[in-house]
Amino acid sequence: MSTATTTTSTTPTTMATTSTTSIATSTETIKAMTSTRAISSTSMLSSSNTIKNGSDLCTLLRNYSQAIQYLQMHPVQSPVLARETLACVWPFALSVSSQTDVNQWFNVYLAHYLPYLSYQLIRPAQLNSASCLSYRKLVSVLGNNYNFSNTDFTSADVYKSIKAYLTNSSGTPRCYNSSDPNLNSTAWFTNNIGPFITFMSLSDLQTFVSDSQISVFAVNPDNLRLFSTPGIAANVTAHYMARLFATNPKFDPLSLPANLLCATPASAFVNLLEPESKSILKVLNNSCTTISLEVTAALVANFNSTLTTDTIQSLGTHNIGLTEGQILAANPNVITSSISSLSTVTGWNQGQVNDIIQRVTTAGFQINSASSLVTLGTLIGGVSTATMSSIPSSQLQIVSQNPTFVNNILTAPVILQETYVRKIVSLNESQAVVNIPNELATFIPRVILASLNAVNVSFVNPKNWNKEQALVLFPDVVSVSNNVKELSDAVLQGFSCTSAQALPVPKIKQVVQACRPQPGKSKVPLQESQLTCMYNYVKDTSITFSDVPSDMLLYYNYSNVQDCRSYFSALGAADFSIPSSFLNIQKNLFNNAQTCLGISGFSLSQTQVGILGNMICTIDSFYIKNSDPLIIEKLKNCGDLTASQVTGIQTLLFSGNTPYGNPSTWKLQTLQQLGNLPLYLNTEFWAKFSSMDKMTFLRSFIPTLKTQNIPITTLQRLFTASNTNIKSKRAAGCTAGEITEANIADPSFPVGYDSTQFDLCLSLTVLKNNPAAITQKVVDPSFERIILNKLNQAYPSGLNDSMLQKLGPTSHVATVSEISNWTITTIDTLASLMNPVNGAWTSDQSTAVIINYLSVPGNTLGTAEINAVGSSLCSLNISVLRTITVNSLKFANPADLSSCSFSQKNILYNIAVIAFINETRDVQQYYQLICPFLGGAPLSDIITLAAQNISMDITTFINLDLNAVMALNVSAVNDLFRNNLPVLKLFENNTVVQSWRLQQYQFQLDTLRIGLIGIQNPSTANTTPTVNKISMNTTTTITKTSVLTTFTNYTANTTAGCATVHGEAGLWRLSLFVGLLTVTLHTVH
Repeated sequence: MSTATTTTSTTPTTMATTSTTSIATSTETIKAMTSTRAISSTSMLSSSNTIKNGSDLCTLLRNYSQAIQYLQMHPVQSPVLARETLACVWPFALSVSSQTDVNQWFNVYLAHYLPYLSYQLIRPAQLNSASCLSYRKLVSVLGNNYNFSNTDFTSADVYKSIKAYLTNSSGTPRCYNSSDPNLNSTAWFTNNIGPFITFMSLSDLQTFVSDSQISVFAVNPDNLRLFSTPGIAANVTAHYMARLFATNPKFDPLSLPANLLCATPASAFVNLLEPESKSILKVLNNSCTTISLEVTAALVANFNSTLTTDTIQSLGTHNIGLTEGQILAANPNVITSSISSLSTVTGWNQGQVNDIIQRVTTAGFQINSASSLVTLGTLIGGVSTATMSSIPSSQLQIVSQNPTFVNNILTAPVILQETYVRKIVSLNESQAVVNIPNELATFIPRVILASLNAVNVSFVNPKNWNKEQALVLFPDVVSVSNNVKELSDAVLQGFSCTSAQALPVPKIKQVVQACRPQPGKSKVPLQESQLTCMYNYVKDTSITFSDVPSDMLLYYNYSNVQDCRSYFSALGAADFSIPSSFLNIQKNLFNNAQTCLGISGFSLSQTQVGILGNMICTIDSFYIKNSDPLIIEKLKNCGDLTASQVTGIQTLLFSGNTPYGNPSTWKLQTLQQLGNLPLYLNTEFWAKFSSMDKMTFLRSFIPTLKTQNIPITTLQRLFTASNTNIKSKRAAGCTAGEITEANIADPSFPVGYDSTQFDLCLSLTVLKNNPAAITQKVVDPSFERIILNKLNQAYPSGLNDSMLQKLGPTSHVATVSEISNWTITTIDTLASLMNPVNGAWTSDQSTAVIINYLSVPGNTLGTAEINAVGSSLCSLNISVLRTITVNSLKFANPADLSSCSFSQKNILYNIAVIAFINETRDVQQYYQLICPFLGGAPLSDIITLAAQNISMDITTFINLDLNAVMALNVSAVNDLFRNNLPVLKLFENNTVVQSWRLQQYQFQLDTLRIGLIGIQNPSTANTTPTVNKISMNTTTTITKTSVLTTFTNYTANTTAGCATVHGEAGLWRLSLFVGLLTVTLHTVH
């Protein structure tokens, strides 16, 4: 098992015949040294004048019969002579391999000389040849209060030599042999590293001893004492303790010193009694800087008695470990009297706060004022939307000035935040921007922002805005801003071609420059339609690549590039996922880069990789696996990777020709150094790591991913790939370990279980006590199906609102039949079920959920419901959509209606027209409000808009009703796009644009002067096309049926007071209104 053993004797040699580089290894050698002929006198060794150099001294010592006695008996004459003497005999001391000889050399012969050790004598090259016994003795000497002040090396230097000596790529511990009495001590860490362990990293530990081998040493008491030394890296101690309890699960944690308890895994505390758990919690509180949620959950779960006020107060922050079952079993009065303790705890899951609020309201606690909301603290997320709606708006405005409350409500469900903001807005719509806290501004309805009479940049600029809000705000903000460069990324993201229509070109250029990458500022998130519009405004001017958004350079005309290397260097920071795939921008850019950078074959040099930057995210596996390893670092920045790219990455990594080394040496640190790449890599990659390394890594990796809003489908892929090498048989029962609160609290849960073991090891009791804690961790559909089956077993009459709000992603595996059996009565439940973070529903599922909710008397598709269901509006039939009122849609967020049929879009468009026509000051703002609904606009309304000086973006155009697009003539399209017209050329191969242009005569397209190709010109210029085209040129009055449809509901709602046309609305509104009503349409030949 060891790479070193002891030797009892060798052929006798003498100091006179053995060079300083030869190794004498026995007692006989020492004796021989004392029996050789004598040199004249000991005084020769004591006189500095006798010795001219170190070589002379070593020669003299080799020929001096009393050398050993000299070392032992005579005092050191001078430090210089002592060091030279030590250098001569040091190889002999390191080479001896019996414990008796080692003791003689270090305890007797060199006792006076060891204080004079130098770095040259302890450096790795010198020490590597030492016998195990001599090495261990030296570690002991240097670790026992050795005085480093008079040496040329430090404790850190000693550890470097220790590291070099002990490192073993095989993971077999050096200097350990279970069959050798001199080397079979399990106090390996104490003997071979000693107090220098404070310098040891986890990576070092794993190169000294493999995870499987460390179990031999884990329970040794000397090692345990050593690992309790202050200053050891926390992850080193945690790893050691994990191995200790993996080796001996029944090891008594109560026997451990306090600082080792801090690193003890949660599994060690699972089966303790309540008194023991309380005792350990007390020790942990007093001794540990941080305590993991897993440990807290394991200990608190052992509290079998009903909770008392004293218990809750004593738990303090550890109340986070309370199960939902413990909370619901507690006396409501106990929970209410403990609000002061519970309200300061952070990290509650939705189930816990819902249950706590349910308990306190049962006890009579009134949530009806600003003070009561402040009292709830971090429990605010459990307040229902109905309760928030019942609190006077004035009270909610008061509490908006409390920073702690604002910070707490940001952790609450979105529906509660929306309700809170709407209530404050209702107090004074014109003061919404002032009254709403910056962090919650994203919930201010767009229509409120469009109706503001004046914009104060100092109020608007620091607030958080979403893109839809920014599109409405941008024109007013930029028009009054004296310094566009100071505008926030949240405001700048609202740039559009329509808003640019009203700006002078110099100011547009300032906006473009303000959107460039700037140190200390977040990147401005711009979409393709915005970037192409920006480019159209600056393309004819001289620009410096660093002065424009890097994403805009994706659309730069490469034929105008003078310095291609500078261009590609600047382009390297762009997001290459933005361009539409059919544009082939990524491919064309890489082709140009090949020529510019001299790329040949399928290999990229380090320089080429560095210049290409994020373009690396677009190349295929052939380049990845054959390029400079720097490519791995660039791929870390990619938002997603294809299966082919993953193959290329793994091929390069597996080659060993990267900074990450040979896969056989990969450890936890390898995973940590790979950034987000492990998220995309497959089972072949994950199989290279031990289960412990995977679990440890995922405990920090998964929470990080969740803060990045990684799609749940990608998380599912990660779980499948990382949860490898697990095989089980149902007949064997639960073999992976019963699932406990400690397991559930582990961020990596349920890694380590396959679906069979998950089913067998998850008891119904544990599930009922921890539903939210479990469902927020589980993403695999097969596991989710097991959870739902068990819940259906526990609640055969169907799941109620309370349980449904805790289901999370698990709800998405339900069948339509199961959904129909649910009780969905509150908007909180609907919003929870429809939360897009949990994944997408099928159309049938979302219909079942929404109809279930609407079947409850009093429930309608109001503003809150529209916001909650989002794009799932498209799963509803027309009769349901017609029940949406003007006011409901007016204050709702715009939804993605791309999956709706034209009939559905048309219903929503008709309502939107009435909602917004009278709520804005100019047509540009009206256009921004109505834009998300234009896919349902009839041809007549599109024509009317074209006359209103708007500049339509390409995304809106290609999402118009295709029949309407095909009926537009060249003049009408020119009026729609105006300054944004060149984008049609870029998108000429888009299906919609291509279909339209191929129905236009070439001479008509030529009037656009953008190079579009249409059909052959007619033989006679006055020949009329066979397809009628609508334009704005010659008048022909046609039926008003299509447009009057838009205003059918308008007439009804006018009498109800929901919408009216005001005389002071402005000429634009009158023009648009009349245009939509009278529909004077035109045909062109």
